Amino acid sequence: MEKRRKLILAFIINAAIVVLELVALALNLMEHGLGNFAFYTQDSNYLAAAASLLYCVYAVKSLRGSDEMPQWVGTLRYISVSCLMVTLFVVLLVLMPMLGENALFMLYGGSMLYQHTICPILAAVSFFALEGWEPFPKRAIVKALIPTLAYALVAVILNVLRVIEGPYPFLMVYAQPWYTSVLWCVVILGIAAILALGVRSLYNFITKSKHKERAK
Repeated sequence: MEKRRKLILAFIINAAIVVLELVALALNLMEHGLGNFAFYTQDSNYLAAAASLLYCVYAVKSLRGSDEMPQWVGTLRYISVSCLMVTLFVVLLVLMPMLGENALFMLYGGSMLYQHTICPILAAVSFFALEGWEPFPKRAIVKALIPTLAYALVAVILNVLRVIEGPYPFLMVYAQPWYTSVLWCVVILGIAAILALGVRSLYNFITKSKHKERAK
């Protein structure tokens, strides 16, 4: 009964994430057009929306008793949550300090309310507190880095070719020495690896603790 209750709550939260991400997408398209896809924040949130949508589909099947929740959906959820933690970390500890007194606007202005604040929090709550996946192996950390690595490579190449500028200050290769941009990418990837490790470690700890309690 408790498992079913958690599944329903997780379904509600993930459905809310999908709806809020659609609202954010509409706001971003009105403000930035297709250029909104140049931002890591938006891309990581759209990945999270896709993972949440898949979770909802399989949650309905599980509630009907017709199918079990596949572990690969859990892996995608893990990857998306790790990417959202990168977004949250960069916003709080990199971008907001750069803005100074106007920094708090990044937590509630326009689509940022959903993609910088509400959706990352909802995704973390559902993933850590409600979703019942098997513990993730160490190789899952490498998978969690793929979206960030792909974004960094594409963004740097497009900046070098002058297709886009930025959109983040540390990606503007013509506004600073090239090695500064490379160094920033290495730092961000390092942060992504640490956060992916942290998300995996915390989730596995919580899961193993629950299993021990049930075994008593």
